[in-house]
Amino acid sequence: MKARIMNTPEEKILIYGFDGEKTEKFRQTAMRMKTKLAVLPPESAGEQVGYLAGFSGFSAKEGEKQTDSRQCVIFSCMDGKKLSRTVDEMRSNGLGGIPLKAAVTAVNQKMTLSELMDELEKEHRIMHKEKEDKDV
Repeated sequence: MKARIMNTPEEKILIYGFDGEKTEKFRQTAMRMKTKLAVLPPESAGEQVGYLAGFSGFSAKEGEKQTDSRQCVIFSCMDGKKLSRTVDEMRSNGLGGIPLKAAVTAVNQKMTLSELMDELEKEHRIMHKEKEDKDV
């Protein structure tokens, strides 16, 4: 008998730090992809990614709320094919070139949104440094 995963969160795109025009483009993209869109409030930067994605076992942090000026896109509960198609749809809808993108993983779901963005920025710098080194 196979084990069943209970309370699996919905497949969704979580966005943080985008203005109204880009948020509307994300809404259009999510609609086309038949995926839920979660627009994260500015004060959610100190919350754990697992909580923001709706995973069980996570709860809101108590105390002072944290904000962040960066923009980030997080894909939750999407398989590889759907993720690829969603990113392609984002590009075709004018949402290309967003450097801070991630899929929820067992490791990053425990990070706060700000910690995840820090990690994504580090990875982005390393990747672009390696590319520059190869181009030289």
